[in-house]
Amino acid sequence: MIERHRIAGFTLIEVMVALLIGGMAVAGAAALLSSLGDRAEAVARARAHVDADANAERLLKSVVANLEASPDTTPSFGGDAQSANFRAWCDTPGGWLDHCTVRLSFQRHGDETVLRLELGGAYSTAVDVRRRFRTGRLCYLVEIDRRPVWVDSWSRRVMPTALAVIIDADTLLLPVWGGG
Repeated sequence: MIERHRIAGFTLIEVMVALLIGGMAVAGAAALLSSLGDRAEAVARARAHVDADANAERLLKSVVANLEASPDTTPSFGGDAQSANFRAWCDTPGGWLDHCTVRLSFQRHGDETVLRLELGGAYSTAVDVRRRFRTGRLCYLVEIDRRPVWVDSWSRRVMPTALAVIIDADTLLLPVWGGG
């Protein structure tokens, strides 16, 4: 009788099954890491949009807070439901304030409506304060006999008490220093 000795080890099938399982684990890990990378890029893009929107809104608040009252009887503030024009003191790259003209308006760009802030003067610039919305309008607060009244246009010699930027169901209220 012939004796067979068993040698300890793995069969070819066992090795192939182990390699298959290991390959699936590596492929799953690669897919997971790729998905995490895509999510991280999406979060970074969203964060950049939120930061840009917050900076634009901060700029708008700063410009409205620095409205320039006209020393003569010339109206320094005018507007309607779609745009407002006024003079203000604007920040410069050097860190000081300088005279500028300001136009805040709702504009259509293709399928998109934007709220654009345009600063004119020595350091002209244009910034989209908000994008991708359906409807928008401006309202102006005036006090008549100590009662607040909102109007859709402004052509008075005095500045309004506040400016409301209404976008869809959201309202940004901007008090005007010295308005009344």
